[in-house]
Amino acid sequence: MTKYEKLVVEAENIGIEVREIDFGTDKRSGRCLNNIIYINSRMLEIEKYEVLAEEIGHYKTTLGNILNQNDINNRKLENIARREGYKTIIEPIDIVEAMRHGAKGIHEMAEYVEVTPETLIDILNDYKKQYGVRIRVGNYCLILEPWFGIIQDYGGFLQY
Repeated sequence: MTKYEKLVVEAENIGIEVREIDFGTDKRSGRCLNNIIYINSRMLEIEKYEVLAEEIGHYKTTLGNILNQNDINNRKLENIARREGYKTIIEPIDIVEAMRHGAKGIHEMAEYVEVTPETLIDILNDYKKQYGVRIRVGNYCLILEPWFGIIQDYGGFLQY
């Protein structure tokens, strides 16, 4: 079973019906209306997975129509839902594991964690907003800026 198929099952387990329909465009798109999530059937499966995760985030965090992104409150709600979706997709430990297993660069890391490079970049930028430029992950420090990498912390020498 693919990650997308597993996420569809998870959605159904919390009372969400997932329907794939043709939105008439090749753009990444989905909509959450009450307890039904509509996913654009024209997308690649990896994109469907990412969009479904975000739409589940909307289901859990958003009430009402927030399509007008000129409204600052709607943009805030969009970011909250997107962040909730990101948590479904990957956590900082997944980035550390990708690097520990030799992934170098965004494309290799995205392939390792099974997301698109664009989504991985969005998630890393969101991590910077949440955590700053360093994240403690177990006995590793994930460095997001000024360079990107991990440092293993032997015996608590690193100060965060």
